[in-house]
Amino acid sequence: MSDDFEEKKILVIQTHGIETPRRTYSPIFYAMASAAMEIETMIWFTMDGTNQLKKGEAEKIKLDPTSNVTLRTMLDQALESEVSLRVCHQSMALFNMTQDDLIDGVQILGATSIIDLSLEADHVMYF
Repeated sequence: MSDDFEEKKILVIQTHGIETPRRTYSPIFYAMASAAMEIETMIWFTMDGTNQLKKGEAEKIKLDPTSNVTLRTMLDQALESEVSLRVCHQSMALFNMTQDDLIDGVQILGATSIIDLSLEADHVMYF
């Protein structure tokens, strides 16, 4: 990859969840594309975006009903692509979620972390 991308960071903020499935795939797809370009990439799930990280929920969501690709497939592929998945602790409370409710590979961070992450990122994408 180009040296232009060396040490770059992209933060993707995902606020949409399982109730709006068409809005869940693009942020993950773009994050995987960024990671493929060897850019350090993180998705921050907050507000309704949080509910897609609950065990069993992402498996129910298909963008294309004729495909076997679920939202969980996309999340797993993102993790395999070394995209960091982080969730806002305070948003988890909206869904009565605990660490045990989360799919594997997701780290919980406090709400103020998003400020630091945004300031450290070279680019922030918001969905």
